[in-house]
Amino acid sequence: MEKIVSVIKLMAKTGLFFANADGIYQKKEKRFIEDFVSGINQIAGIEQDVKQDVLDSLDKKFTLNEVIAETNALVKDFSAEEREAILRCIENFIKKVIDADGHVHPLEAENFRLWRQAVSLE
Repeated sequence: MEKIVSVIKLMAKTGLFFANADGIYQKKEKRFIEDFVSGINQIAGIEQDVKQDVLDSLDKKFTLNEVIAETNALVKDFSAEEREAILRCIENFIKKVIDADGHVHPLEAENFRLWRQAVSLE
């Protein structure tokens, strides 16, 4: 369960970074992130304090370097197959965040390319 919690926290941070990557946190992006966070309540076994940690992270700003470092630190303890699955899941989540407002800003696209490269998906 601890690994799942770590992935969820990382996804929330990563989503927030990419939602703000163009300097504008659009309503649709915010809604997507809020829906993700509210979905955490549906996962059995996740403690309320973990849910609160994720909610508290919504008020913070993260850098690409922080997101990359945390991603690489998290996946290093997984098998190659698990690592690939987790990275693909996060990648798809990022795509949905970027597409949430119907416009892919050049900064979002560039940061996504850099993230993919840094986590060895490119």
